[in-house]
Amino acid sequence: MISKYFKIQELVPKELFDLVHNDVLWGVFDDKLILSIDELKKTFNSGTMYINNWVWGLGRSQSGLRTKGSTYYSPTSQHSIGKAIDCVFSDYDSEDIRTFIKNNPDKFPYIRRLEGGVSWLHVDVKETGRDTIVEFYS
Repeated sequence: MISKYFKIQELVPKELFDLVHNDVLWGVFDDKLILSIDELKKTFNSGTMYINNWVWGLGRSQSGLRTKGSTYYSPTSQHSIGKAIDCVFSDYDSEDIRTFIKNNPDKFPYIRRLEGGVSWLHVDVKETGRDTIVEFYS
């Protein structure tokens, strides 16, 4: 599945983008994650929603897929298997978005986990065996 709103460069680090064809890169991501980030962008459509922004010469490059050898790589992270992203919004507070997601689970049926206590929005689609969204703190 390909995102309606994001380029693949916004989801992968530059090093991987330079090595692997776009079609292959899109295949790494869970379709549920792509549907979820598209719904986030559609719902919170004022301003910008950044995942990775290295393509525009800015500093975010590890907020989507994380590969072995990168600073934030962990073999157990949902980022490492195409099931998680971190993002920031120019016009919305991350805590307000977390609250909205928790209060509107029908709008985001695949988001299973949110990271609390951080200034960015972490969402992932890891199966938890629960019907409710789990908020965790790192």
